[in-house]
Amino acid sequence: MNSIHEIKNEVITQILHTIKHPYLNQHLSIPTIDDVKVTLLINLLKDNDFTSDKIVHYCKALMIHQIALDTHEKVSTYESTPMDREKKQLTVLEGDLYSGLYYNALSKTGEIGLIKELSYAVKEMNEEKINLVHEKFKTLDELFKCITVIESTIIVHFAKFIASEESIHHIEHACLIARLKKEYEISSVDHRTDFIKQFQNIIGLNDMGKIKEELSKIMIQLQK
Repeated sequence: MNSIHEIKNEVITQILHTIKHPYLNQHLSIPTIDDVKVTLLINLLKDNDFTSDKIVHYCKALMIHQIALDTHEKVSTYESTPMDREKKQLTVLEGDLYSGLYYNALSKTGEIGLIKELSYAVKEMNEEKINLVHEKFKTLDELFKCITVIESTIIVHFAKFIASEESIHHIEHACLIARLKKEYEISSVDHRTDFIKQFQNIIGLNDMGKIKEELSKIMIQLQK
């Protein structure tokens, strides 16, 4: 099991097996595993000569942690209907379950230092998530810096933990582009995310077609 494809398949298989819960799976959708972040983690670990077993171990733990954070964030999207209130309660429990699985995976192997390092990452991420909603960004650089922290800070702090600071710029760049692509795909006239609201305020456009056109130009430029 040496190729990235083989390792990725093993990581995803183990994650899905670990987070499987009959009752939650019956009532909630199966969490999405971020392919970009899994690939970044695998490449980071391979470049630093970790064994396949260690790569799977760390990728599994960190991606379950990421899933837990993403799951907790879903809670705010539910309305106040009885069905949504039930889904909200289940989603909170689901996120708590995944958090527990993450802590269990690392504490079993005595990696308390990594847990502490990633707690700093979560603090940074949460601060930027608050800024994305409430801050009035003046420039695209400020907005993109906020998004970059939200998307990359877990992997960036892990890179610091394994003393691979030279990988950080690539990780941040890849995570930013992936988030912009997602924003481009999900944005519409009827659905404007906090990012899109900030973006349109900075560029001074309100027409969604033109907003997406500008975002597309930026993505093309960033990928050169």
